[in-house]
Amino acid sequence: MDVLWLALAFLLGLLFRRLGLPPLVGYLAAGFVLNALGQHGSELLDQIAHAGVLLLLFSVGLKLRFKSLVRPEVWGGSLLHLAVSGVLLGVGFYAVLGLPTGQALLLALTLGFSSTVLAAKALEEKAELRAFHGRLAIGVLIIQDLAALALMAVAGAAAPSPWALLIFGLPLLRPLVIKLLDWSGHDELLVLYGLALALVVGGLGFEHLGLSAELGALLLGVLLVGHPKAMELSRAVWSLKEVLLVGFFLQIGLLGWPSLAALGGAVLLALLLPLKAALFFFILIAFRLRARTAFLTALALASYSEFALIVVKFMVSN
Repeated sequence: MDVLWLALAFLLGLLFRRLGLPPLVGYLAAGFVLNALGQHGSELLDQIAHAGVLLLLFSVGLKLRFKSLVRPEVWGGSLLHLAVSGVLLGVGFYAVLGLPTGQALLLALTLGFSSTVLAAKALEEKAELRAFHGRLAIGVLIIQDLAALALMAVAGAAAPSPWALLIFGLPLLRPLVIKLLDWSGHDELLVLYGLALALVVGGLGFEHLGLSAELGALLLGVLLVGHPKAMELSRAVWSLKEVLLVGFFLQIGLLGWPSLAALGGAVLLALLLPLKAALFFFILIAFRLRARTAFLTALALASYSEFALIVVKFMVSN
C-alpha cells in the first residue's frame, strides 16, 4: 500500500475528527478520493483490511462473557427480530419488486442482520463494550452470526464442512491455549500469540472448515475470557488493530463512487434503519429491559451486515 495513501487517510481522518465526526468517515473519504484519482484496491490491502477485522473481533471476544449469550433477551430477541423483519420485508420485496418467494425471504432475512464490525467499533470507541447494553448488543450479533451460517448453508452459498462440528470441542482446548498464553510473557511474544490465535487458528482454521473467519476470531477470544492476562493481550493488539482497520475503510472507499441508482437504493435502505432499530427496541422492551438499555442496544444494532453483500452476490451469480 502506497505511503501516500496512509498520509491521505491520516489527514482526512484528522480533519473529520476536528469537525466532530468519527475518523473512520475520513478514511472512507480518503478511499473515495483515491478512487477518483484512478487508484484501485490491491490484494495486500484486502489482506490488511481482513486482518484488522479479525483482530477487532478477537478483542471483542476477550471482553465477552458466555453467560451473556444464554440470556433470553439475547437469543430470543435476536431470533424474534430476524423472524419479524424477515416476514415484513419479504412480503414487501415480493409485492413491490416481484421477486420469487424464496429470494424475497432470503434477501429480507439478510437485511435483518447487523454489522458486527461497525457495532463493535462504535461500542469500543465509546468504551461501552463492558456496559450491559454493549454486552447485550455483542451477544445479539453472535447469535446473528450463527444464524447467518445456517442461512448460508440453506442457500448453498457456503455449506460448512462436516469437520465444522469440531468447533464444539473448542472448550477442550482452553487449558492448552491458556498455558501458551502464560508462557508468552509480556512483550512481543504476547502480540505474536494474539496474532496467531486471531489470524491463523481463528481465521484460516475456521475458513478451512467452511465457517466464518470473523466468527472464529471472536470465539478464540472468548476462550481466554476470565484469564488475568486477557485484558493485557487486548491492550497489546489494540494499536495494531486500529492501524489495520484503516485498510478496511479505505477498501470500501476504493470500490468507487456509487451510481445514481445505487444511491437511490442506499437512501431507501437508510430510511428503513430507524424502523429496524424501533423493532429491536420494542422487542427488547417486551423482554422487560429498561427503556434506556433497549434504546442504546437498538442504536448499536441499527446497521446492515456485510453478510448481506455475500448473499446478494450469490443470488446474482445464480
